[in-house]
Amino acid sequence: MRGACFAAAMVAALHGTVLLAPAVVAEGGVVVSPGDADGLFGPPSIDLGAATGGTAPGTGRPGSAQPSGGVGSGVPGPPLGLSWSSGDGVPEWFTAIPEFRFPDFGDPAAPPSPGALAGQAVEQVQLPLPTPAHSPDVALPDGRAATVVGEHTWFWTERAQWVPVSRRVESGAVWAEVTATPTRLSVDPGNGQARVSCPGPGTPYTRDAGLHAPSPDCDLIYARSSAGAPGEQVRAQWAITWTVSWRGFDGTVPVGGTLPEMTSRADVDLAVVEAQALTTG
Repeated sequence: MRGACFAAAMVAALHGTVLLAPAVVAEGGVVVSPGDADGLFGPPSIDLGAATGGTAPGTGRPGSAQPSGGVGSGVPGPPLGLSWSSGDGVPEWFTAIPEFRFPDFGDPAAPPSPGALAGQAVEQVQLPLPTPAHSPDVALPDGRAATVVGEHTWFWTERAQWVPVSRRVESGAVWAEVTATPTRLSVDPGNGQARVSCPGPGTPYTRDAGLHAPSPDCDLIYARSSAGAPGEQVRAQWAITWTVSWRGFDGTVPVGGTLPEMTSRADVDLAVVEAQALTTG
């Protein structure tokens, strides 16, 4: 029997005709299209024949500018609001799917060392500036502050600034704290004489010390006047030197050490005058 069917099919092929069974349309738009009446030359195919997402059925195909998804096309249409891409045969809406990336399961970054945190703390610490003071402190008629040639000029700074200052920086369990401690005051007289170095903030002058008395810890005798200098005055500089130490914790054990000294400075314009100039002026 099968041989007879095959012979009949061959005869039909020689006469240029192939017997095809009609397409069957089921309820809901499902189309069953057999390859031929006997199923000898192609298997049956099933096509939903409906556009997806609101695109009207048509005769388009992937790679065309027309929407597809018509009955028998075999390719569903793109979602609503999108269209087929042109030229490469890949639907535009395929590229709208977000790219998946695997999370990075690498080791987290190592925390900074206490030494690195100490370096940050040094940059953030705010050192008080000196508050320059001196005696003699003479007010000239033109408003300039002056001291006197040949007299002991006392230098000091306000003791309110003479206190340690600290700064702490943390990162998780790791931390570092920097402490700057004032250790000495130095004064550059501004006229080329040697800088004066004092072991502390200096001693404020009082009348109890008497006239022409030296300071117990911080003074200078100006050897010449500032006449002829710019503005008829010198630019003196007060400077506080700070020793710097740090301590911290690396997550396991305490650590610490010392850092280079730091300095805070303040300048003062100062006239240096002869004593007779004060009595005759």
